[in-house]
Amino acid sequence: MTSEHGPHDQDEPPDQDESPEQDEPPEHDASVYCTPPPRTVTIASTVWICFGALLAAGVIFTALSPDSPPLSTGPIALLLWIGVAVALIVLAKLMRQGSTGARTALTVLGAVSLFGIWTVLFVAPAIVLQFLPDSNAWFRTVNPR
Repeated sequence: MTSEHGPHDQDEPPDQDESPEQDEPPEHDASVYCTPPPRTVTIASTVWICFGALLAAGVIFTALSPDSPPLSTGPIALLLWIGVAVALIVLAKLMRQGSTGARTALTVLGAVSLFGIWTVLFVAPAIVLQFLPDSNAWFRTVNPR
């Protein structure tokens, strides 16, 4: 069914010139989100992603190994460690997009997990890289306060 609308009916979208929203400044500068992360953030997030993938692979390998004691990797522990590995990967991707909350969460998770040679080899460099001056400057640009 088609009906005729007058020029001032509410069903029509307002003209671009009459829109009051154009007078307001935008909340965020869209060009900031087009700024690629510096190499330090890219490398740090890649290290975190690799660490998360290796953690998941190690947990699964240990769970499937016939030599592992059956009680050492129960289903709850397996799911917990897989969840941590997935969280590391997701947080690393969010950090690469400029999330300071993800950067903080990765730092806390990394500081808690600093035990053993493998975690030190992955976690310590990633934490250092994500707080170098280039990284800090980029995070301040993407997340102005």
